[in-house]
Amino acid sequence: MLILARQSGLKLEIADVHVESLVPRSLALRPFSHRFFSSLAKHDCEMAERLKRAQSRGAVLRYVGTLEGGRARAGIREFPHGHPIAATKGSDNIIAFTTKRYSRTPLVVQGPGAGADVTAMGVFSDILKLLNYLPH
Repeated sequence: MLILARQSGLKLEIADVHVESLVPRSLALRPFSHRFFSSLAKHDCEMAERLKRAQSRGAVLRYVGTLEGGRARAGIREFPHGHPIAATKGSDNIIAFTTKRYSRTPLVVQGPGAGADVTAMGVFSDILKLLNYLPH
């Protein structure tokens, strides 16, 4: 999203992106451990309630990045079932451009994302490349 923002002429930095974390604030600074995950489960009811409200309106929840009015955000948003973003599954990537020209129906670019296997191989490849820079 930051790359798209910059390509569109905006002078944004990563610190300019407002991110809604999926981790509750009370747990944000705790290390990942068994206690962290058991504490995290106690917050499931909050997300379940949010999902229930969306479903009662015939909508779904998706974690998306948005760029509107020069501001970048990432967080959970509600989309009606008919919206292209509502139909995404798994690691799909989708970009919906809502512009003056495409105000009623967004211009949608969609395709498969890398998925876990391809991403893991990319990380492994990067690690191997870094090893070449370390002294032997």
